[in-house]
Amino acid sequence: MTPAERDHRSWAGSIHVRMTLVIFGFIALIASVTSISIFGLKAVDAKMKFIEQVGLVETHYFAGLGDKLSEMRLMEVTVHHAENETERAETLEALAQSRETVGLLITQGDAIMPGRVNVELFDRFRAAWKHYAELHDRQFSTMNNRSHPGGVESLIHKAYVETEQALDLLDEASQNQITREVQDADALSDSIMTMMIVASVFATGAALLLYGRARKNLFTPLREITEALTALAQGRTDVELSHRQARDEIADLASAFRIFRANLAELEHAHSAAKLARKAAEAMAHQDPLTNLPNRRALAAKLRAFLQGDGEPAKVCALLIVDLDRFKPVNDLLGHMVGDLVLCEVAKRLEEAVVHGGLVARLGGDEFAAVMPLADGCDPQPARDLAKRIRDSLRAPIAVGDHRIEIDASIGIAVSDGASDPAGLLSAADIAMYSAKRSDQDRICLFKPEMEGALRRRVGLEKALRRALKAGEITPHYQPIVDLGARRIRGFEILARWRDPQLGQISPEIFIPLAEQQGLIFDLSMAMLAQACRDAADWPEDIGLSINVSPVQLRDRRFPEDLLASLRAHGFPPQRLEIEITETALIGDVDLVRDILVRLRAAGLKVSLDDFGMGFSSLNHLRQFKIDKVKIDKSFTKTIFEDPESALIVRSVLHLAHGLNLMTVAEGVEDERTADMMSLMGCDFGQGYHFGKAVPAAEAAALAARPAGQAVAAA
Repeated sequence: MTPAERDHRSWAGSIHVRMTLVIFGFIALIASVTSISIFGLKAVDAKMKFIEQVGLVETHYFAGLGDKLSEMRLMEVTVHHAENETERAETLEALAQSRETVGLLITQGDAIMPGRVNVELFDRFRAAWKHYAELHDRQFSTMNNRSHPGGVESLIHKAYVETEQALDLLDEASQNQITREVQDADALSDSIMTMMIVASVFATGAALLLYGRARKNLFTPLREITEALTALAQGRTDVELSHRQARDEIADLASAFRIFRANLAELEHAHSAAKLARKAAEAMAHQDPLTNLPNRRALAAKLRAFLQGDGEPAKVCALLIVDLDRFKPVNDLLGHMVGDLVLCEVAKRLEEAVVHGGLVARLGGDEFAAVMPLADGCDPQPARDLAKRIRDSLRAPIAVGDHRIEIDASIGIAVSDGASDPAGLLSAADIAMYSAKRSDQDRICLFKPEMEGALRRRVGLEKALRRALKAGEITPHYQPIVDLGARRIRGFEILARWRDPQLGQISPEIFIPLAEQQGLIFDLSMAMLAQACRDAADWPEDIGLSINVSPVQLRDRRFPEDLLASLRAHGFPPQRLEIEITETALIGDVDLVRDILVRLRAAGLKVSLDDFGMGFSSLNHLRQFKIDKVKIDKSFTKTIFEDPESALIVRSVLHLAHGLNLMTVAEGVEDERTADMMSLMGCDFGQGYHFGKAVPAAEAAALAARPAGQAVAAA
C-alpha cells in the first residue's frame, strides 16, 4: 500500500480518523466542563465570601443596635429610681449619650446594608423608633424634669416593645436573606455537580464506543479510563490511571481525566465548604468564638424557653453568674494570649462541674454563667453545692507553659421561683455576684431583694470615688511622728482624707478598701504621694514622710519604677520617704514582694512593718524582707497599764527590735503617761492623738517649722 493510499484510507474512514475525531471531541468536552466548573467554583467562592462578610456585619450591627436599645431602656427606668440629684443628673447624661448612639446606629443602617435591607420592615422600624424617641425626648427633655407620670411611662414602654419587635423582625429578615443566599450558592454548586456528572456519563459512553472499535494497543488503556470515569461518576476521586510512555492521544486523554478529577474534587470541597459556612453562620450569633460556649444571647434564649416551658409546665432553675478574681493581672502581666488559654481552661472546668441537664455560657470578658435545674422546687442548696464545686475547681492552679496561674471566682446565685423574664433573673444573679465580690470571706452569695438597694448605694459611692479622684477631692493629711526622747517631730505619716460635696466626710475605712476592689488604689496612692512631695518640698530636710502601701501594689512589678519616677518628677529625695506595709502583704508571692522591697531599699527608701503583732507575725518576716522599722499596734499601746499581757508583748517587741537593730514606733499614744512609759521601755518614736491628729498641709508645715529645741505640745 502506497503512502498516498494510506493517507487516503486514513482520511477516508479509517479507525485512526474516527478515533481522532472522537478523542478531539472528548477532549473538547472535558475542557469545556473544566472551564465551566472553574468559573462555577469561582462564582460559588465569591458568593460565599460575600455572604460571610455581609452576614457578619449585619449580625454585629443588629446585635449592637439591640444591646444599645436595651441599655437605653434600662437607663430610662434607672432615672426614676435615682436617690439624689447627682445620681439623677449623671444617669440622664448617660441616657442622652445612649439615645444619641442609638440614633446614629439607625442612621448608619443604609450605609451598612446598601440595597439589602427590607425597605418595608426598615421603614416600620424607623417609624417605631421615631415614636419611641419622641416619647423619650418628651419625658426626658430637661435635667430638672422629675415627673414620671404612669401614663407616659406606660406609653414609653409600649413604644420600646414595638421598637424592639420591629428590630427583631428586621434581624430575622436579615438572617432569612443570608439563609436564602446560602441556599442559592448550594443550588449553583449542585448545578455544577449535575453538569459534571452528566459530562462524566457522556464521556463514559464515548469510551465504551471506542472500546468496541479498538484493538490490542487501545483496549487496555481505554478500559482503564472507562473504569476510572465510572468510578468518578460514582463519587470516587481517588482513581489513578497507569502511566503511559507513549505520547499519543490516549496519554492526552489520561491527562484530561486527571484535570477533570481534580476539579471535581475541588467542587465537592466547595460544596462541603458551603454547608459548613451555613452552619457557621447559624452558630455565629449564638456561640462564643473563643470557648465555643453559648454566648449571652443563647443563654437568654435558653432561659426564656426554660422559664416559659415551651408548651410544658415552667420549671424552676438556678442561675449562677461566675466572675473570675485575680484574672486581670494575668492579661496585664502575661498577655492576652495566656489570658485566652486560661479562659478556655475555665470553660472546660465549668462544663465538667455542671451536672447533666445544666448549661454553661460565657457572658463576656472573664464572666461566665451556669444554669442548673432545681428538682426540689426552690431549695437553693443544690445551687450552693454547685457553686462550691465550681470554686474548688477554678482555684486549682492552671498551667500555661512555664506559668502556674492561680485564680478564684465570685459567684452570685438567683433562683427563678416563678420568674418568666430572663433579663430579671440575669440582673438578680449579677447583683448577688457583686455582693459576693465585696465579701471578705464567702465568695458565694444568694440573691435577696434588699441587695438591690445596697448595690445602688455602692454604685453611687463608686462613681463618687472615681469623680473625686479626677477632681482632686481626696487630699493628703499629715499625722506627726515624734522622737520620744527629744519630743521633736521627725516625720509625718500621709493619710488620705475625703470630703464629698454631697456625702460629707467619708471614712478611709470605707473608701480605701473600695479603691482596692475597683483597681483605683494605685491612682489614689500616686496622687497622695505627688501632692505630699509638693507640700513637703520646703520642709526641713530631716523631716521625712511615710506612706501606706497596699498589698495590691506589692504584687505589681512596675510599682517600684512608677513610685521612683514620681519622686524624681517632684524632686523629692527617696531617702526622705518610708513605705509602710502590713504583715498580710507579705503572704503570697514571697519572691515577688522581696524583689520589689529590695529594689526600693536600693534606691534609698526605708521599709516599715505596720501594725506589728496583729497579723501573721514572724521573725522570718523581719529577716527575710530586710525591715527597717516596726510599728507597734495601738491595741497594745493603749492597754499597757491595764493589761499585763499587752505590756509584756510591748517589752518583747522592743527587746526583739533593738536586738535586730530596728527602729520602733508606738502607735496610739494618746496621753503623756503613755508617752513617758513607751520612752522608758526603749521605744524610739511615738504617734497618736497626744502629739496631733492628721492635719492639712498648712498646719503640718507650721509644725515642721518649729525650732529644734521646742518640744511637741500635747494635742
